[in-house]
Amino acid sequence: MTARWSVLAGSTSGGAHARALVSGQDAYAAREVGGTLVLAIADGAGSAACAGVGASLIVSLAVRIFARSLRGGPPGNAAQWTSLLRTGPDRLIRRFSRTATALTRAAGDLRPADLATTVTVVLAAPPWVAVFAVGDGFVVTRGRNGDLDLLLPPPDGTDRGLGLTGLLPGADGRRLVANLPGLTGLAAGTDGLDSMLIEYARSRPLRPGSAPFGQLFAMVDGPDELALTRLLAGRQVAALTDDDRTLVLAVPR
Repeated sequence: MTARWSVLAGSTSGGAHARALVSGQDAYAAREVGGTLVLAIADGAGSAACAGVGASLIVSLAVRIFARSLRGGPPGNAAQWTSLLRTGPDRLIRRFSRTATALTRAAGDLRPADLATTVTVVLAAPPWVAVFAVGDGFVVTRGRNGDLDLLLPPPDGTDRGLGLTGLLPGADGRRLVANLPGLTGLAAGTDGLDSMLIEYARSRPLRPGSAPFGQLFAMVDGPDELALTRLLAGRQVAALTDDDRTLVLAVPR
């Protein structure tokens, strides 16, 4: 089947991790299932001993679990999408918890909390977009006229720190379903990029930055698959953030 999405992803470690000789703690994964895009990004908790392992584990499980749920085709209405966002995340959290417990038990000196991570999962089959998120990721959508919408904003600055320490049973995630006729693109990013790509009023996220996203979406159909990673690792971006940074851009064909 011909792919219905063009996807460009980039990820790089922050300067703080590089100086500490610690590998990056962000991860991402993306897959197309019968025309439906499934993507996941994660940011391992900085205080967790094996945060990078947790981030890699959760995105791998997320793509696998949701892809399996979509093998018969995408939901056709809001009620079916909402049902998928009830069952899929619950299955994901249980699977992550079981796997984290098994891994840390085998290691002997770790706890499941040592794999603590955020996660943002995006499912897209235009005009429908569904999102499940635990933590501080963000999702931006682009409309037919190039208009941008902050579909999933980062938590308000006064709320940061809530629900960001792990993805374990009891973690409270955000879930939303949107019908977006004219959808021409979407982006999902970790919090290392929100200060550069999202416009704020004090601590409150307002809207996506039109100039940076205009340039970013123009890169999706370019010939260089590493262009986004080089941009995120470049001096200009590094001068603005010391955190890991991950961004996935997708455009329906």
